[in-house]
Amino acid sequence: MKLKFRTELGKYYLGDSKELLDSKLGKGLKGKVQLIITSPPFPLNNKKSYGNLNGLEYKKWFSDLAPIFSHLLKEDGSVVIELGNAWEKNRPVQSLLHLESFIAFAKNKKANLRECPKSLGS
Repeated sequence: MKLKFRTELGKYYLGDSKELLDSKLGKGLKGKVQLIITSPPFPLNNKKSYGNLNGLEYKKWFSDLAPIFSHLLKEDGSVVIELGNAWEKNRPVQSLLHLESFIAFAKNKKANLRECPKSLGS
C-alpha cells in the first residue's frame, strides 16, 4: 500500500484494499471515507499474475467487499466500481458473472449500501 497523493482535502492510496483495511490506518477510517474508487480484478478465464478469481469464488470475494466498504463510508459516502466483463469459457458468449457479483455486492445483508448505476455510455 502506497500513499500516492495528498492534499489538505484527503489522501490517495494505491494498492490492495484489503492490505490497507487490515492496517492501523484502515481501522481508523471507520465512518470517515467519502469516496471509494476501485477497479477490482475482472473474472477472467485465464489466470493473470495478480491471481484473478472466477465463478462462485469471484462472486463471493466481490460480495464480501460490501461490508468492508460500508464500514468505512460516511453516511453520504459513495463507492465507484469499474466492472469488467468476461466471457463464458469455451463459448462465444459474454458471462453475466460481473453483473451477478455486483448484485450480490449491492444486496449484501451485512452492508448498508444502495445501488445507483451509471454507465460511461449514458
